[in-house]
Amino acid sequence: MDHYHAGIAVGLAAGIVAGLIFVAFLFKKKVLDCHFDERQELARGKAFQYGFFTLLISDYVYALSDMILGRWCDVLTGITICLAVSLCVFATTCILKDAYLSLREKPRVVMTMFALLTLINLGFGGAHAVSGDLIEDGVLTFWAVNPIIGVATLVILIVYIVNHLLCSRGEEEE
Repeated sequence: MDHYHAGIAVGLAAGIVAGLIFVAFLFKKKVLDCHFDERQELARGKAFQYGFFTLLISDYVYALSDMILGRWCDVLTGITICLAVSLCVFATTCILKDAYLSLREKPRVVMTMFALLTLINLGFGGAHAVSGDLIEDGVLTFWAVNPIIGVATLVILIVYIVNHLLCSRGEEEE
């Protein structure tokens, strides 16, 4: 393994460890207190099902696109695209069925976290786009992972906000 790939592997591992520490911190501070009622659990089960099948289908679409078009993206980037699509399906289904946030979670805190994740990932993506790292020799590189995740979190944030506004408007009209 050359230094470039070793650096990517170390960076990816560091990002995963940092993410796990951050999530553990959020659980400890009771920001993520995942207690759902029965209705929410059933809705989340259906959302997991939709997300899982979306992941399967998108994996096969990615594999077929690679076979037909040739190598158009780095493997990790292709996998990230598939995961992002399936996570968006899961989150959107949960949001529309009012099963995204648990009974004890504070929507403002969670949405602020999503906004920060979106800004950070799109910021890194923009920096890599400016430096020309996103595409090398016509192949979408590992550096596209940040903007992909940024777009996914932005989609989830927009769906949540629009759903919240539509529900608020519906309650006002009643």
